[in-house]
Amino acid sequence: MYIQTTPEPVIPGFFGIALVIGVVSICAYYVAKYLETIYVKFYHKPFFVHFYPVLKTMPHHLQPFLETNVLYNRLDTREKKYFKHRIVKCIDSITFVGREGLIIDDDKRMQVAMMVVQLTFGMRNYLLHYVDTVILYPTSYYSILNKTKNNGEFNPRSKVLAFSWEHFKQGNLHQNDGVNLGIHEVTHAIHYESLKSHHISFEIFHDTFLELEQYLSSVTIRNKIVSTKILRDYAYTDKFEFIAVLVEVFMESPEKLKQQFPKIYAYVVKMLNFRYFE
Repeated sequence: MYIQTTPEPVIPGFFGIALVIGVVSICAYYVAKYLETIYVKFYHKPFFVHFYPVLKTMPHHLQPFLETNVLYNRLDTREKKYFKHRIVKCIDSITFVGREGLIIDDDKRMQVAMMVVQLTFGMRNYLLHYVDTVILYPTSYYSILNKTKNNGEFNPRSKVLAFSWEHFKQGNLHQNDGVNLGIHEVTHAIHYESLKSHHISFEIFHDTFLELEQYLSSVTIRNKIVSTKILRDYAYTDKFEFIAVLVEVFMESPEKLKQQFPKIYAYVVKMLNFRYFE
């Protein structure tokens, strides 16, 4: 006697497998995050920084610009490929806008992108989610946001970085005076990201900044910093300007900062995971 049977539904089986995979993936993610937190406590850096399933290829005509970048010239062959990958991703993620007749060209895109990539090269999470647009002016401009004449600013609400191109170039030409507009404003963007993001690199930045603040609570240390004049006066406007000016000095005069304030130097190294001067 033939008995006709109804086949088992397939979709619920697939749904169950997908559910199990999803639950396992979520558990694995949080376990990995917890283990990396422990790793950070011991080694003061992410478990890994560079992992790219497919490396982006930089257009050939852009490569000569890289030779002007101090960090790029320090890197080994493998790291240079990572640097190029990040440059391409950075340029693709940002809209560049010229104001007051300023023409956006490859040089301007590359100079800004190299600044962002250099400052975040030790960080796993290098794309700044609060920077969608970079506005370039020929020179100082009137800021509607601040109601002042500015050389540069970071506006997290509009996700905009704005620069006077004249002053941006000046900062790059004089690389040992502790004044660099690009470094300063990009540091503001990184700092803001660290207040909002839960990515490990930004968490390290934020937590280390709090440690630095605690260290600077010493009146003796503060007085020594002021007396040496290693930071320009603008650093003492508030804590955000302090760290932006400090990173300017770190990037332009690392040996000077390390010699005079080795502990502060070590804090900045940890914040950015920037170990390329050592």
